[in-house]
Amino acid sequence: MTLTLPTARGLQLILCGSDEEVKAFKAAGLKSIRVITDPAQLYRVTETGYELDGPLSAFETIVLAYPLQAAQLRNDLAMRLGDQRCRWLKYPADHPNAVAIAAAEGPVALANLVVTARPMWTDEVCVMSDVPDPTPEETFETGIYGLDNHGFRLVRPAFMPVIGPYGSGKSVLLRQLAVNLWRKYRWRTLLTSFEEKIKPRYQRDLRRHLIGKPIEDWTEYDVALADGQINQAFRFLRRPRGDVLNQQRLLNRIEYAVKVYGVDVVIIDPVNELDHEAPKHLSKTDYMGQFIMALKALADDYNLLMIVAAHPPKDGVEKRLSRGKMLTLNDGADTAHWGNKADIGWAVWRPDLEGPTFLHIDKLKDHETMGKPTLAELTLDPTLNQFSVTRIGYEILGSNGGS
Repeated sequence: MTLTLPTARGLQLILCGSDEEVKAFKAAGLKSIRVITDPAQLYRVTETGYELDGPLSAFETIVLAYPLQAAQLRNDLAMRLGDQRCRWLKYPADHPNAVAIAAAEGPVALANLVVTARPMWTDEVCVMSDVPDPTPEETFETGIYGLDNHGFRLVRPAFMPVIGPYGSGKSVLLRQLAVNLWRKYRWRTLLTSFEEKIKPRYQRDLRRHLIGKPIEDWTEYDVALADGQINQAFRFLRRPRGDVLNQQRLLNRIEYAVKVYGVDVVIIDPVNELDHEAPKHLSKTDYMGQFIMALKALADDYNLLMIVAAHPPKDGVEKRLSRGKMLTLNDGADTAHWGNKADIGWAVWRPDLEGPTFLHIDKLKDHETMGKPTLAELTLDPTLNQFSVTRIGYEILGSNGGS
């Protein structure tokens, strides 16, 4: 069988991990192949120590033909040989080495993989064609009609801070959102219990949302059905009795809840109630910045909607609202990362305890798919403890003292 091979780049060496792979490359009409399984094999002993084996310097191009699980070896070899002349042979997931490719697709396919090997570090430094085409980003409604009708959408994974003072209604709004996401998408939520007790407060609120009737109209069947839904949809994170709940413990427990209970949404409410222990060498700003990045990484790793409720400094809020301004993510305490790192960001406040609540959708990372920032006026139905949107748009700002 005569193979017609593409033209290779200059003098080329192939490094691989086994004699079987050498045979596969040779059967594909390729030459200059060497087995290297340890970076030490690149060197020879001299009178003064070690130096790179002389023949390796003669090759203009070195193709590193290693599977993904040997990425560390591949990277170590590239750094020692000179990463500018190394190329990375990327095997498809279902045929992870030269022998598998040759057996499944033939020697010409293997030869083509060698010739089309890409430069190193294309996951970091790349041209446009190195970047895979993304799948269309899936978006999700909130189940709150006025917000959905405006075009606001959630995505996963996402980091979503919610900034608002005590008594603003953010906890009620987030529980309403969590129930809606369970009903629409069967997303399970992990709720922290820092300021309020799971029983009776959380239980009562979740029953209200799920039953959808005033408490005096509940039947035993309604309650049993709602409690069954609560057991399916919600997990709760409590502060350990007589112990601290610090940043690392929280991260560990969230990861545990994801792995064991299949949690999709995390609501940390409020983050101010954690036992924050900033190391002496870190400022509070840097400490909170690192914490936020750790939460974002957890969301990315497990495809979570990570919602973090935070109280802003009281004096700053009062001053801003007294001047007719609306709250933003930048009003969050201790760090600007609330705004800088958010994928979705809300600010919630109630200027008058007897009046409406205001929701500022301050940050959306992609306006084309997630909608545009806006301001919404929310009215609470006290019998159901649920919000509805009565007006939406920045034009309501200041129209009735709402800011």
